[in-house]
Amino acid sequence: MKLHASGEDYLETILVLQKKLGMVRSVDVARHMEVSKPSVCHVVATLRDGGFLTMDSDYFLHLTEIKAYGIRYLRVIFIGSLFVNFTQSANMVMRGEGLMKKAMMIMGLGALLNIILDPILMTVMGEYAIEGAALATITAQFVQAVVTLHYFLKKSKVVKIHKIKSDEEIKKEMFGVGSSAMMMQLLFMIQQTMLYKMAFKYGGDPNGILMAASLRVYAFSFIPLWGMSQGLQPVVGTNFGAKQYDRVRQAMKVFSIGGLVLAAVFWIPSLLLSSQILSLFGVEASIITQGVGNFRLFYSVFILYGVMVMSITFFQSIGNGKKAGIIVMLRQLFLFVPAMILLPMVFGVKAVWFTQPLVDFIMIVVGIFMMLGELNKMSKEKVQV
Repeated sequence: MKLHASGEDYLETILVLQKKLGMVRSVDVARHMEVSKPSVCHVVATLRDGGFLTMDSDYFLHLTEIKAYGIRYLRVIFIGSLFVNFTQSANMVMRGEGLMKKAMMIMGLGALLNIILDPILMTVMGEYAIEGAALATITAQFVQAVVTLHYFLKKSKVVKIHKIKSDEEIKKEMFGVGSSAMMMQLLFMIQQTMLYKMAFKYGGDPNGILMAASLRVYAFSFIPLWGMSQGLQPVVGTNFGAKQYDRVRQAMKVFSIGGLVLAAVFWIPSLLLSSQILSLFGVEASIITQGVGNFRLFYSVFILYGVMVMSITFFQSIGNGKKAGIIVMLRQLFLFVPAMILLPMVFGVKAVWFTQPLVDFIMIVVGIFMMLGELNKMSKEKVQV
């Protein structure tokens, strides 16, 4: 089996698969799963080995004591990078086959095994407890990989194992779709770095501490939205491949409304109970009192993030990685970076807090119009047919 495996970029494999499930025979679907593993495993191995080679640099951590623990942990955890990336990719393929429950059970098995092994190995390994924690994670990842591989070797009716071969057309489509997911992760790191830097630069330690807590709340709130988007991918991808455009439109309507409601579940309490939520992350009361308004400003547009996530997922699911990439690049690079540099010069620390929601609001509007335009094209194509 040849599965794509490059961190978040593994999404591209499942998106291509979902389209093909609606378009062609299972033998053609299997071809799409055969061509990516050699090149991607090379990338993953390079990143893994790079982790060993660059671990002593100050790129990752700057605090000496924390850095020492981080080096010990990462040198072990990188060994399991191939396992986890294979498992993630293959798990997405299972979802593409419609086996949501099986995919969830395998991922849950790894998480449960990791929780059980962590305290055991950390206790047994004594002074090497850090390495024990990493070893527990690798073991869980290995078990996940074995269980997943067994399924595709023995039980899968859609994806079969064949000899390794390369298909430039398929690889081009897969990497084209997956590049937007990869860019999102890389640019998110740049975005967070700038937010931290500007918060400390213009607001000192109190604003830096508050920004750290705000980003944690932000990240936690985002998890369910991305989870919902995972459900959207197979629905849109499969129906788009089968040219069932009415179902695509209906799915986008349902999931966009659902994303709006789900975002509101986190948005409303975060605005009404801002002080209590920030205190859960260890922020001092004095800092909360001074900066709670900034937190609410930073979080103000979150209720629309469900729609934004669904629009990005929509373009990925129909194989239009270019438009998904445009949304990501505009949001996290071409608009955000200049705005974050220039606006605080004019408006001070307040701009550090309103720049991201301002940029996000603009991109949400742009994304909605792009999505509606694509859906209208589908309607016209159906009429012509």
